[in-house]
Amino acid sequence: MYGENITAEIGHVSYMLQKDLLLPWLTVIENVILGAQLNGTSKQVAINKASPVLEKYGLGGFEKNYPRTLSGGMKQRVALLRTLMLENNIILLDEPLSALDAQTRYAIQLWLLEIWEDLMLLVTHDIDEAVFLSDEVYVLTNRPTRVAEKIEINLPRPRGEQIFSTPEFAAYKSKLITMLNQPSVL
Repeated sequence: MYGENITAEIGHVSYMLQKDLLLPWLTVIENVILGAQLNGTSKQVAINKASPVLEKYGLGGFEKNYPRTLSGGMKQRVALLRTLMLENNIILLDEPLSALDAQTRYAIQLWLLEIWEDLMLLVTHDIDEAVFLSDEVYVLTNRPTRVAEKIEINLPRPRGEQIFSTPEFAAYKSKLITMLNQPSVL
């Protein structure tokens, strides 16, 4: 992928919207494997790949449940697993945690840190989330949108709740708040 020209090609990027967009008539496992199946993976192969992942990320035993029976956090995990099951090199997440309560959001942030890929792009308006999950934060201007600044986040990994109370975390957060309040960014 690195160095290849993929202009006008499809199938290199996985994208997850803010809302889980699960299909209510499909079970958890069927929702998770949907993208893989649409890309040509047989149902049984997709199920064999997805089953251990469901177990690992707290959805084991819920494979045959329908979305209406799941909590918000569980639905987000199903949607995220569906995105990851595509096995693309680039993953775009558009505020996938914005609708969650604080506890569920933090639990899924920790989970994201466990499964983080090299080329994952998370769009968020939450400064704490950006600093906590990222190695690089890009601050964008208002329209016309451009990159105002790129900030390298040099916090140690693995990260846990203790990172929020460190002076380093506070310094990154303060820098981002200052930047976002500049007229050139607003």
